[in-house]
Amino acid sequence: MAKANIRQIEAFNAVMKIGSVTKAAETLFVSQPAVTKLLKSFEESCGFDLFSRSTGRLVPTPEAKQLYTETHKLLAGVLRVEKTARSIRNLERGEVALVAFPAISMQLIPREVAKLIKNREGVNFTLLTRTSRSIEDALVTRSADFGLSLVPSDNPALKCEKFAELSMVCGMPSDHPLADKSVVSLRDLQEVSLVALGRDDLSFSIISSAFSRLGISMRPVAEVQMSEAACAMVSAGYGVTIVSSLASFGPWDKGIVFRPLLEPIKSTIWLVTPKFAELSKIAVELIETVRIAIVQHEERARSLPELYS
Repeated sequence: MAKANIRQIEAFNAVMKIGSVTKAAETLFVSQPAVTKLLKSFEESCGFDLFSRSTGRLVPTPEAKQLYTETHKLLAGVLRVEKTARSIRNLERGEVALVAFPAISMQLIPREVAKLIKNREGVNFTLLTRTSRSIEDALVTRSADFGLSLVPSDNPALKCEKFAELSMVCGMPSDHPLADKSVVSLRDLQEVSLVALGRDDLSFSIISSAFSRLGISMRPVAEVQMSEAACAMVSAGYGVTIVSSLASFGPWDKGIVFRPLLEPIKSTIWLVTPKFAELSKIAVELIETVRIAIVQHEERARSLPELYS
């Protein structure tokens, strides 16, 4: 006895619902003989009659009515599967978790994600903020699908590749004398109060090395852990700071302005992903969305310094 297939069940359900082979054929976009053949094959697979034909029209048997209850549930499930597949294909459904360093996870990522999933109610998003040194742990424990870090990973279970480059910029109070300059040199900062990111921050050594190459020393009068804290102090009128260009992404704080540096200081963002797991389509789209946002922001920072005013 052959097993029933989905086309036979569809034909059976259509006839049961509509009550006519002719109209069922129209809804299924097939010929009437095709529906009759499907019904006959379904009856053979079931092993009992589904319809009485003695009156010249198909009349469902009691067994057919019992079977219809189950086949209706089956086709409803198939429709849900098809709808889910379509949503996944159109990136309207899915789950994605990202772990990233603070400077990029405070403004740029949330804003780009909001635009990406605004009209995709079936997408669930999780953002974890971690220091670059602990991002690897979130990926190894599978708390996130991928990570953006300022530190490359050498973990054999992870894949690491260059993602983008960030420029460092100088932030200062809007009424600071250096605000009149379109570009600021590190030499201009020798005699001003410098609010630096802490020595545990990866940028500290990069910035300090840039000063050293000019034969001058970086002498911070304050050290904080996050660029948001440094910018808050500067906005309040205390000193200047050197932070990632990402600090200028988001709402404009009228108390602070940013200027490009004459001596470029760069840092690399690394994309870290599990080596033995494939990313979802929505994760791949999110990665590209963030990459484009960073590149565009960096281009504006280089070509239009006035945007930092």
